[in-house]
Amino acid sequence: MQKFILLFILLITAITGYSQKHKRIVSLAASITQNLYLLGANEDIVGCTRFCITEPTDSIPVVADAVSVNMEKIVALQPDIVLASGLTPPKVLEGFERMGIKTKRLNQPKNFEEICQQFITLGEISGKADKAEATVKECKARLENLKKGINFNNPPKVFMEIGCDPLFSALPGSFMHDYIQQTGGVNIAQDLDNAMVSKEFVLLQNPDIIFVVGMGIVGENEITKWKEIKSLNAVKNNKIFPLDQYICSPTPVTFVETVEELIQLMKQEITPTPYTI
Repeated sequence: MQKFILLFILLITAITGYSQKHKRIVSLAASITQNLYLLGANEDIVGCTRFCITEPTDSIPVVADAVSVNMEKIVALQPDIVLASGLTPPKVLEGFERMGIKTKRLNQPKNFEEICQQFITLGEISGKADKAEATVKECKARLENLKKGINFNNPPKVFMEIGCDPLFSALPGSFMHDYIQQTGGVNIAQDLDNAMVSKEFVLLQNPDIIFVVGMGIVGENEITKWKEIKSLNAVKNNKIFPLDQYICSPTPVTFVETVEELIQLMKQEITPTPYTI
């Protein structure tokens, strides 16, 4: 009987310990920070990376870059939990756990559904579960409504360039690929397992639409180079567009907004707005 009571107490402790709001959060990923802001939990962030977009008035200390983490600085902040992406080395999180600091790794989501699942998890961690659930429900409904308006006679072939020199394409099993699928397009790299592609591959696939993600002045040069190839359907269709880098760290809200933007670009018949930086 005593063993049963002890197990029951341990179970209740584990459940309440997980669901209890963490008041001091260190975020080691820009996407995590962005989602916490969307949840209204930014007041609980006590440390972030130099790539995180925060409000200047929040004065959140920078404790890491993409992979390098200042463990001493984080420990001094006395966080309740450290939230990390797949880029954070396992030994770093193991070190925090040995010091009694709880950690949670959130790997890069592969699609919209996983983006929503991670958002709900962050809602639970930050004590914003109701807001997370409501936001996800609204975003899913909005996405379904957008998809009802897609009426391409033939699904357009899409090349989403996410890097150049060498040339990189969005691959299946990534939310970048899911962007294309949600718009009703066909990813020209859908049968590949290596993101690095050749220009010859792109020319052979002859995409109807080309999206160039971020890259600043380099992206502008890429668009100019593609436009010089007059045989490309994307050039004939006048459908080569720049996309902002922010789409690489989506929340449920920004994912749907990006899909809406892509659908509008894919449907328009007018000359696209010149690329600006």
